[in-house]
Amino acid sequence: MARSALDQSLEASGASDRESHFESVVDADDETAHEATLKLLLWSGGDERLRIDPRTGRNRYGVPVAPADNEVWFATSTASAVSPRGYAAAGQALQRILRGHDPLTLPDWFDSIRLRLLDLFGAPDSEIILSASGTEAELLALAAASSLSARPLTNVIVAPHETGRGVTLAADGRYFLPSSTLGGFVEQGARLRGLENRALSVEVVELRDPAGQTIEADQVDEMVADRVEAALASGSDVLLHLLDCSKTGLSGPSRAAAAHLATAHPDRVTVVVDACQLRCAPEQVRADLDGGFAVMLTGSKFAGGPPFAGALLLPAALAARLHRIVWPEGLAAYSAALDWRSSTRARIQGVFAADANIGLGLRWECALAELERYFAIDGTLRRRIAREFAQTIAAALAASPGFKLVDPDFKLQAEERTIFPVLTFDERGEAVSADALHNELRLLGVDERREPHRRRAFHLGQPVPVGRESALRVCLGAPLVNAVADRMSGDADAFAAAFKPLADDVRELFGWWRLAADGRLAARRA
Repeated sequence: MARSALDQSLEASGASDRESHFESVVDADDETAHEATLKLLLWSGGDERLRIDPRTGRNRYGVPVAPADNEVWFATSTASAVSPRGYAAAGQALQRILRGHDPLTLPDWFDSIRLRLLDLFGAPDSEIILSASGTEAELLALAAASSLSARPLTNVIVAPHETGRGVTLAADGRYFLPSSTLGGFVEQGARLRGLENRALSVEVVELRDPAGQTIEADQVDEMVADRVEAALASGSDVLLHLLDCSKTGLSGPSRAAAAHLATAHPDRVTVVVDACQLRCAPEQVRADLDGGFAVMLTGSKFAGGPPFAGALLLPAALAARLHRIVWPEGLAAYSAALDWRSSTRARIQGVFAADANIGLGLRWECALAELERYFAIDGTLRRRIAREFAQTIAAALAASPGFKLVDPDFKLQAEERTIFPVLTFDERGEAVSADALHNELRLLGVDERREPHRRRAFHLGQPVPVGRESALRVCLGAPLVNAVADRMSGDADAFAAAFKPLADDVRELFGWWRLAADGRLAARRA
């Protein structure tokens, strides 16, 4: 049974060279059969961003195949290593679906994942469709909006450089990478098969000006309204994106502005909230669904699950309008049958290339383990940890010249901020390459032979452009909050001691960061 499930997953993911995939993921000399299977399946069912480089044992985000306990992960705005809690949960789920104790069929397993997500974030009668990542969720949202409209469709997206590199292509119904989740290689930039003749267009609204300064919220709302009204006047219906949290923590348009446009043009404007960072409260997601907005989210950002695990939540009213779902043939390269609830799947006019994406299910198991622990923590304690983290970041920045926090006045309540984008300057005041710093900090753990004690690698959010410079991002995620709460063991008086390891990691990070910015870290390695 383990072999048949493994074959199904690897075939679905388009892995043509299974032997190479096996060697890149599994240490054949030091693995149990169960753990080898877990690793293979956990990293299946994704495109080239997910696949493990056999030379490094990591994917393109620097994420290894198993928990990396001796590395520090402040990278939840991009991607993180699977946590020990998440890895154990995925292993337990695999035991069940491979007919161990308390067996679980694949359809029941995927239904249970959807139910757990709906318990955390859903509203009554809302629908949830799983997706391999936030970019795939964009394709699903486009397919849903397209199914509701016989008119041309204009997709209004917000700050694509602060969401994902493939979003603009996906928003136009195009293959966004040379490889796909389930269908192997595709022609990047070409329209998905079945959408070649669909009248689609994309309008972009930015949240920053060319100098990197934030655009006032009222102005963003006005720009969005202008784009929507112009599209409607031209005869198009509109899929309007509301960005809940960007790569640097920005949002827009306002929910009030989006609601006004949707109410003023019922059945012409569909709103989808991009909450892929998942840095909003469950109450906000439920409120968005109650307000008629669809919501995209992922388990691989704040939740701390491994990449890629996404979902599209549909509000009850929108789901009820989807009497039939027009299924472009090319979408089968991204979506498996069991990503959909059976009753919703029955409305699809088209075929699936794969029954199940087991890797996607396992990655959601990892994320849900952290999310369910996180939301079991008292809200007051969660906010206290976030506030203390923000203050620790502020103190580290103040103690080290050459660091500049992007948008220092953003959000007056520090406990709301969990992404801290930082520009770096050297001793002469010149900007330092964020890409070079990112790599230097990740390589700290490599130079073991030249140091008496192994140095730990530090992982930050990938560089993101801010005007003419690029910022690295220090991020708080659910696994870090959970670790503090776990160390407290329910003792409210133990906060200082429980938070200290996290504060020490922040201070150590900025120490190495300063050395790297001044060129002294590279000199030590030479």
